[in-house]
Formats: sequence, structure tokens, C-alpha cells
Amino acid sequence: MLPFMTPVMALVIGWRFILHLPLPASVRILLFVFALLVAECHLIYRLVFGNMFSPEFPQPVMVAINVLFGAEILFTLLLVLHGLIAGVAYLAGHPLSHEGATNSLLCAVSLAISGYAVWQAVKVPAVKNVTVNVSGLPAAFEGYRLVQLTDLHASTLLRGQRMAEIVEKTNALQPDLITITGDIADGTVADRKQDVAPLKELRAADGVVAIPGNHEYYADFSGWMREIEAAGIRELMNQSVRIYRGEQSIVVAGVTDEAALRFSQPGPSLSEALQGVTQQDTVILLDHRPVNARQNAASGVDLQLSGHTHGGMVPGLDILVKRANQGFYSGEYRLGRMLLYVSNGTGLWNGFALRLGYPGEITLFTLQKG
Repeated sequence: MLPFMTPVMALVIGWRFILHLPLPASVRILLFVFALLVAECHLIYRLVFGNMFSPEFPQPVMVAINVLFGAEILFTLLLVLHGLIAGVAYLAGHPLSHEGATNSLLCAVSLAISGYAVWQAVKVPAVKNVTVNVSGLPAAFEGYRLVQLTDLHASTLLRGQRMAEIVEKTNALQPDLITITGDIADGTVADRKQDVAPLKELRAADGVVAIPGNHEYYADFSGWMREIEAAGIRELMNQSVRIYRGEQSIVVAGVTDEAALRFSQPGPSLSEALQGVTQQDTVILLDHRPVNARQNAASGVDLQLSGHTHGGMVPGLDILVKRANQGFYSGEYRLGRMLLYVSNGTGLWNGFALRLGYPGEITLFTLQKG
């Protein structure tokens, strides 16, 4: 849908702004073509690289594209709003003056806000602390520390150095368990091998477990599963693992992503993941998407960790993300005895790397009986 909607954005900018610039016609045409190319960046990714999920442009180019793409979206909205205000003012007999200067100011504001939003998206996120009350938590697991990383999206935008800093920050928390709830990388194993290599250094008392997100299926799913397992990370694909403290235990289960069905891979199955689990068990479920949270809660899950939504990313878009995910898009949701937590993500897809009001996070959960 994006390649069909974004030309409208370029047309609005061309008609309301570029056309009126005091520049030679040839320069204005070049500016319009440039604006159109930025607006159609996802189509260009497909044409050049065969898909829009893993463009292999250098990092500075990807940063610039995201800043300009975000600025064009905001500038278009501001131009439309300003045009409506100008129209009302004209009908009221008070036409606005200096519209050219106003439009230039709106352009500068759009670039500044978009630049800040991209910086928020690419910087190493802060740690967010969440306390989880679990009614049936075994006494031996009081104070259990669990870290969630999700939507890391290693790419030419989010490179290995950033991943290494995330790993260092995670290990410093001294967690009992580290979970990764999908979308580790964008692109093939060959392209991203060095960018995900730091994940081998993750350390936790009970190890590292993960589930696939939708993006793992877009480029060599089997290869990625082998690469992740080789990094010492256990993939839970409709499976569970029991963690013991003496004779007491909790269960960590994981399901695949529904994207699997499009690639002839096993789709998500909570019943398979919970085989051998009883109603008395404390169950932590890793499910990349939050959409099935109500059904998962009815199946006896105590804590569900999800990602996928990136928290909504920016105001306005968050409304659409919320509607597309059954109302779950960022933070904590209590569903009976189950707590659903939807992380804003530790990284972000390189095709829309902007954050305003929904910062990325490394999430540290502390379990307590309650």
C-alpha cells in the first residue's frame, strides 16, 4: 500500500511548497523528483534489493532516508493543515500573508522533529524496570529477574556495535533468564552474521531463550534458526522449558509467529507449547504478537511477553497500531490473572525508524508473589 500512498505526499509537497520556491524551474523539478524518490523509498528497496525489509544501503544513507521520509510525512500533514487554515482565513476575508516564509518554517520544523525521532530510534535504549505480581509464584522464584529483548532488527541501520552495547547493558543487569521475542534481524544470515554476532555474549544464570518473529521468515528461516542456536540461544517453537530452583519450577513457553503459515512452516500452537504443563504451574509465554493475549490468558498463562508493535512509534500511527493488535500496543495490560507486557522494542525496522513518545527499551522484569 505504501508505494501507492506516498506519491500523494510528494505531490502535496510539490504543489504547496516546491512550486512556489524562488528557484529556476529546472531546480524545482529536480527537488520534486528528489522528494518523489524519498517518498517511494520502499518501492526503490524492492526494485534494487528484491524486498523492502532489508535494504543494503550504507548506514549514513539509511539514516538520511529515514530522516527525510519522516520529514516528508510530517511536512505533508502540516501543509494540509496550513492550507485548510489559509482557506478558512480567505473565506473570512482575512487572507494570510507570507505563506512562503511559513511553509519554509514548517519544512525546517519537520526536518528537526524527524531528525530527533530517528535519533530516538537508533540510540541504545534505556533499561525499563517492571515488577510482575504472580499469584502462584513458587517461593524459590521470589525476586526472579528476567530480561526481554525484542525487535532488535539488526540491519545496515542498526549495526553490530549497537548490538554489542545492548548485550553489555543486558549482562550488567545480571538476569536469571534472557528472552528474545522475535525479529532479531532483517536480511540473510550472510548479510547480518556480524551484526548479530554479539548475541553470543549474552549471559544469564538460566540461559537465553527466543522465539521467531515475522521477520525471521522473510529471509532464510532455516538458516536463521541454525545461526541463533549456534549463538547458544534456544528457540522455543511451540515448545516449553521448565526452570528449576531445587524442587520448585516455573515454565517458559514459546510459540511461532503466524507469518510461518505463509512459508510452509508450523504456525503458532499454544496447546503444543503447553504440553505437560498443569494449572498449578507458573507459566511465562513468549508470543511475538500480542493479538492472542485474551485466549492465552484463558489457557492459564501468568505472564505474556510480546513485541511486534514497536509501541506504536509515533503519535497518530499508534492509533492504527492499537486497532491492528486488539487494543494491545505498548506497556502493561492485566487480563485476569495474566499480565500481558508489550515492549516498545529494543530496535526498530529500518523502513520506518522513527520514535516520538515511545522510546525503545531493554525490559527487566522482577517476579514476586502477589
